[in-house]
Amino acid sequence: MIGNRTTHILTTGAAIVLVLLVLSATVFAQANEPVQIAANTLPTATPKVSEEINSSTAALEARIEAQQQEINKLSTLVEKLQALLEPVASAQPMVPSLVGFLPPSSSPSSPAPPAPAVSNGYMAPRELLPDIGHIGAELGFFVGGATFPYKDDNGFATGGFIDLPWHNVPGGKLSYEIMIGLQRDTSNVTSTSGVNVLVNTALNNYLVAAGLEKLPSVTNYLTGPLPVTNTMQERAKVLTVAPFELKYAITKLGRFRPYIVAGLGTYVWIGSENNKYGTNPFNANTALGALAALPVGTSTLGATLNSLLQGSQIGGLAPTSPELAARGVPHGQGNLLFGGQVGGGFEIRITPKLSLGADFRHNQVEGSNASFNTFAFKQGFHW
Repeated sequence: MIGNRTTHILTTGAAIVLVLLVLSATVFAQANEPVQIAANTLPTATPKVSEEINSSTAALEARIEAQQQEINKLSTLVEKLQALLEPVASAQPMVPSLVGFLPPSSSPSSPAPPAPAVSNGYMAPRELLPDIGHIGAELGFFVGGATFPYKDDNGFATGGFIDLPWHNVPGGKLSYEIMIGLQRDTSNVTSTSGVNVLVNTALNNYLVAAGLEKLPSVTNYLTGPLPVTNTMQERAKVLTVAPFELKYAITKLGRFRPYIVAGLGTYVWIGSENNKYGTNPFNANTALGALAALPVGTSTLGATLNSLLQGSQIGGLAPTSPELAARGVPHGQGNLLFGGQVGGGFEIRITPKLSLGADFRHNQVEGSNASFNTFAFKQGFHW
């Protein structure tokens, strides 16, 4: 298509130049031709001859003026033709503009996008936001509640997400979503400590050897006087990172936009038990009774056992050392898990750049009793 137009333009230009040369030669020939005026010897005819000479000179000047105007018109057309041929000569893949040759169109045309900026020989790539504006992406956060893995109590959930448009589909659009969420809760859990069993064995040996207690039965020898099982407080946190999710949103309903979402996720669960708190906390002074006042160095037996056995537990079994607890070193146990996420919700566009909605997600996580759900209210910012 571009080659045919280029050939047509070149042919037209050559014809115009040829016509211009012919007309120029004719005009110059007539302008340089001497005017022969015959001398008339008859004195009575002089006025008539003068009138004929004047009329012939005026006609010649008028003809030269008309031909000069034609030359000017042809020169203008040649200049336009040269301007049209410049894009073709520079080998740019574009169709030359025919502005000035074609009649103006009655339908309005949209303005052309701005050309990429060039600085020091570097041409900046086209960017969607500066050139177009709204791209249909969304950045938001959510706040709500959640069930917890491992039969913990319900807790608090919050997080954020980003949606990037991917493809138009029937009835709506398909987006790529990245979601990060954090949950936490506090529960009362029952735990049996094998460390307390060992302490009871050593303590009973001392009390019997000192004559302070009689030899107990085997059961009491292991399970007393310190409690082996306690109902303590557990603080749990779940970090959810869903790096790849697909979201289908229905956009043909106006401001109301329901959606469904599904994808893969990674989960980090961290829990920490503390037998100092709970419905049945550990307290050596209460368990030992009068024996708690026995001296141990500069302290007492009850205070010494509390400093060693009371407080944060690792796996609900062994306490954190007093030195680490005093430094505030984090303690507990956790695991990295893999799973999937599926859910849905809706958004209501308040303005073109702001929306409110609700979201539900089910997280299917590997392991026994590890799955959980979240329900949250969300706010989105669109650009």
